[in-house]
Amino acid sequence: MTHTPWLIGAGLVALMGSMPAWAADADAPKPKTVDTITQTPLSADWAARLWLQDRGITPSARIVIASGVNSAGYKGKGWSTAEHIDLGAMIDTGKAFGFDGKLRVVFSDRFGNAVNERSTGSYIQNQAFYGQGQNLRFNELSYERLMLDKRLSLKGGFYSMGNDFGGLPYTCNFNNNGQCGHPLGPIYSSGWLDNPTGQWGLRVKWNDPSGWYAQTGIYDVVPTRKQAGSGFRVSDRGKTGLFLPVEVGYSHGKTGDDYGGTYKIGYYLDTSNADDIGDPTAARASHRSGSYIQLAQRVWKPEGDTVRGLSVFGVATRADAKTGLMRYSWEAGVSWRGVVASREDDVLSLAWNRLDISDRLARYQQVTGKDVQSNEQFVELNYGVQVTRWLILRPSVQYVARPGAYDSRPDSWVFTLQAQATL
Repeated sequence: MTHTPWLIGAGLVALMGSMPAWAADADAPKPKTVDTITQTPLSADWAARLWLQDRGITPSARIVIASGVNSAGYKGKGWSTAEHIDLGAMIDTGKAFGFDGKLRVVFSDRFGNAVNERSTGSYIQNQAFYGQGQNLRFNELSYERLMLDKRLSLKGGFYSMGNDFGGLPYTCNFNNNGQCGHPLGPIYSSGWLDNPTGQWGLRVKWNDPSGWYAQTGIYDVVPTRKQAGSGFRVSDRGKTGLFLPVEVGYSHGKTGDDYGGTYKIGYYLDTSNADDIGDPTAARASHRSGSYIQLAQRVWKPEGDTVRGLSVFGVATRADAKTGLMRYSWEAGVSWRGVVASREDDVLSLAWNRLDISDRLARYQQVTGKDVQSNEQFVELNYGVQVTRWLILRPSVQYVARPGAYDSRPDSWVFTLQAQATL
């Protein structure tokens, strides 16, 4: 396994010692949002890109390389590197075709391997950009139209429903997928899909100027689309049901002069038939359902109008008692943006995650003499370095307890480095 990503990262970190805070702030959109660090593409000033943007086409490209090494694992220890590439475009249909709306198309590829897959056996992936569609695939083709003074949003097409539901900005400051991405409870316990695997669906969202919103949707459930070799499967062959999410939320204080916060609660129903997690011989359940709650709040800042400061977040999910593998999942963490005043887009983050395996499954395992699962816990501490306006480096130290929720598997320290370039 090559160590090239680590060597590149080490060289870039060394270069930082002699560079001031990057001077592209003047080119970034103002005012900056508190909970999200907007990346400026490397190609932002290229003539070809500007020519396309003038005609309503904004290209997008991203490369993520995440390497990691673990101290122990029931399969052993060693290096693993996962890679992710996506290419696409956002098309302003008003400029390009003469009718209002936004058309988005994305292709992606994921390859390489991950520490949890090769060594530890944990549910929580140490490298978030591994899995969920581990091959070249057609990621998204969606169309969104805003109406009624931009309060009503209609979106439809082929895309991951997780692009619109269950997201929390601060959780994207981590290398692992227990925090980076969406809550794992629904993913392991229902037909919830996350990027980069698409599905056919329609979403309706109402945005109120006060900060409140409500959204719902309907999506097909085709589990085989995540499989290798199914990256371009858009038919509904293998469809098991429909996924119906509902989410209500409130967001306030996005700019630096306030204490911003995001709060949301959601419920989902998956009409797919599913096995009884505690008795495989029982009649199959006619559906799967669950709920989640997410919150984030800025709690401290060093001065009046600044994006720097301390924010806390928390997530809890509840899965179907009869069919859900992970009955409950929990997340809690803190992000400190701009620890160093001259580098306000660097972020220091710490988070904890716990996955509780279904008691019904544990009782079945005990009765049948199998290794009994309980819970898996995970901690990550990292520092995200905004090396340039288009490149982030994020070294982290992680600790996983009871990988796979098995007491028999050794706990492990995992050291990762993620490099993410927006091109």
